[in-house]
Amino acid sequence: MDSQRAEKMGSRMRSVHRSSRLVDSFLSGVALALLLGASARACPTDAEPRAAGTVLTVQLPGQKPQSLSLAALAAWPQTTLTQRQSVASSGSGTTDRAVMYSGVLLRDVLTASGFASATDRSARTSIVEAVASDGYRAVLSWGELFNSPLGDQAVVISAQDGKPLDAVAGPLALRSLADLRPGPRHVRNLCALVVRGL
Repeated sequence: MDSQRAEKMGSRMRSVHRSSRLVDSFLSGVALALLLGASARACPTDAEPRAAGTVLTVQLPGQKPQSLSLAALAAWPQTTLTQRQSVASSGSGTTDRAVMYSGVLLRDVLTASGFASATDRSARTSIVEAVASDGYRAVLSWGELFNSPLGDQAVVISAQDGKPLDAVAGPLALRSLADLRPGPRHVRNLCALVVRGL
């Protein structure tokens, strides 16, 4: 009986020791990741580590991902759109406010990256997947971006109310302001655009 207890106790001790090594290994990996790659935030679509300064990648079918920096995006034509919001609060009723979003139209980012224009028939069955660093994804179609008024209000945002996006929302975000419910296609920490054919 004592030998069985000793054997069980030894087995438990080995298990605790293994768990402790796993935790130590995990914490070492997290520390190393923080030391080596804090400048370029990882994205679920990344096959390789990002180059310093890369804030967005654009992946077109059959091509290598293109890396874009904030400076590259700032060099393209900028758009500022205002969204009116009604904010309800207890006691004071409803307050209307306007939020200004600045950045580059999603359609312009795609076109500048080599994606098809409005006249390219082969692109008409394509979708664009906007990917966040936490894995959240939203989808827009070619028809929405290139053949409807929504294309004029789908924006890769770099600033809100004249200030760069904070760490919670950015450095980039995507908003589709023409949607009746803009929440489902609001992508905070936008890190990739992936174009897929259907």
